[in-house]
Formats: sequence, structure tokens, C-alpha cells
Amino acid sequence: MANQILLLDNVHKSIKKKEIVKGISFSINEGEVLGFLGPNGAGKSTTLRMIVGLSSPTSGKILIDGHSITKDYVKAMSKVGCIIEGPDMYNYLSGLENLKMLASMNKNVTNEDITKAIELVGMQNRINDKVSTYSLGMKQRLGLAQALIHKPKLLILDEPTNGLDPSGINEFRHIIKDLAKKENIAVLVSSHLISEVELMCDTVAIIKTGTLIRYSTVSELISNQEVFFILSDNQKGLEILKNNWNIDGIIKDDRIEAKVEISKLEEINSSFIKEGLRIKFVNANQKTLEDLFLNLTEGNSVIS
Repeated sequence: MANQILLLDNVHKSIKKKEIVKGISFSINEGEVLGFLGPNGAGKSTTLRMIVGLSSPTSGKILIDGHSITKDYVKAMSKVGCIIEGPDMYNYLSGLENLKMLASMNKNVTNEDITKAIELVGMQNRINDKVSTYSLGMKQRLGLAQALIHKPKLLILDEPTNGLDPSGINEFRHIIKDLAKKENIAVLVSSHLISEVELMCDTVAIIKTGTLIRYSTVSELISNQEVFFILSDNQKGLEILKNNWNIDGIIKDDRIEAKVEISKLEEINSSFIKEGLRIKFVNANQKTLEDLFLNLTEGNSVIS
């Protein structure tokens, strides 16, 4: 069983008597990538600040690898690597010199750790070049190496693909997925590119007005889709959906509308035929994670 690396348990945050975060709970296991989404003003940035210890929860607990962020800050944060709003680096130094300077501040980081971080982000061929010659994508890779040199168990990425072109976004996505799966790192990604979250993440936590409104795997979120059926007997079809599949549907404009797990659609159609019904029409209105996000947050598309 995978180890739990990050836990938020009933976390509240009030500022000047106004409750910003209202009892949210979620967790991330090693090897898991979680996308953290919310419209502007939802409390997402406040939550991230609490996770990295820049703000204390009013109540509830935040644990990183079992260590309380409020009671055992140093041990908790020793397990964390972050890229928040772009990495800081010296442009006149090489990538390697930047890493060595950062490593000098942590006595536990070895030359082997630096070499491994460089390999993990695929920078072996450019690490001795000056940072001033790097593209934005290369700077993001170096920033990722900076976050990895002390072998964190939790990686926190806030808008990690900002400004990258499609090729750079694709490369960065694959690096993150490999880090999670091959190095067993837990990753928390906050991004306004919801289509990227869908491709990169295993799990999604969506908050709105300080409340967690959806916490599920990406596959679960997008597998239950709206399906339309027109059958030879819609009423009987409705009864089959309820009795055989525990699916509630409605009849509207001479068709059945129901939320259906797409992987089961073929079996459901077969069950209609076995019960003597003819299928005149069936259509799945496929939804993306972005569609679902906008629906859940009532059209607010700006992410904080």
C-alpha cells in the first residue's frame, strides 16, 4: 500500500473574522499526482500557503510525511520541494553552479544528489551552460532540479507550465509523470491549464468559496458522461437502467437522458437488446475535465 505523503484534515483558515478555507480535507500518496483547482478567490492560494508553512491554519491539521506543518515545521518542510511562480536563479552562472550554490545551504545534499537531479530532468547536455542562454523550458527544468536535489517526498508546483510552448508543456508533463511513478514522489500541481491537469494528474481536488466541492480520480470524473438513448420503449429502458444498473435517468423530448459510466455503455446497450428493445439512437455527450470544472464552478474560468 502506498504511503500517504500529504494530509489535509478538516483545515480551516479565517482572516479578520472572515472564513477563507472551510474545512477542506484531501491527501496525496507517494507516486500520485494531484491537480488542485479553484476559481479566483476560492481559497486555493491560501491553502497552498498553509501547506508550505507561510500561513497557519485556524484549525485542522496538515501533515507532510507524518510531520505536522505547525508543530514540526523543519522536519515537515525537509520533505518538500517547490516551484512557486517561477524558480529563482543566477543568470550569469551555469546551471550546475546554481545547483551547487543551493546545495551548499543543505549539508545533507551530496554531489551524487545533484547529478541524479540533473539526470531526472534530462539536463546533462546543458547543465554547464550559463543560465542566460537557457530557454524558458530549460529554466523550468533547472528549477525542477533545484526542487529535487534534497530528495523530497512531496513536490509542489504552482503554475509550472506558465509561458511554455506546447512542446515545452508536453516535455514538462512527461518529466512530472515519470518523477511520480519512477521516484515515488507525491506531486501537487496547481494550474490554470485544466486540459494539462487532465493529462498530467491522477487525482483532482476542486475548491470553490473555500469548500472542497469535488475530490476524485480524473478517470472517475470524466468517465460518468451524459448519454442520450432513443429506444422502442423508453419507459421500459428507464426501468432497465434503474433495476439492472442502478442508474437514474429521465425521459425528455422522447429520449432517455442518464449519467452513464462510458466503459459500461456497450453492456448497457446489450441489456436493452436482451430485454427485447430496439435501439434507435444512442449518443454520449463526452465531457472534458475543463467542461466539468466550468460547470461545477458556474463558469468561472480564471484560476487563482
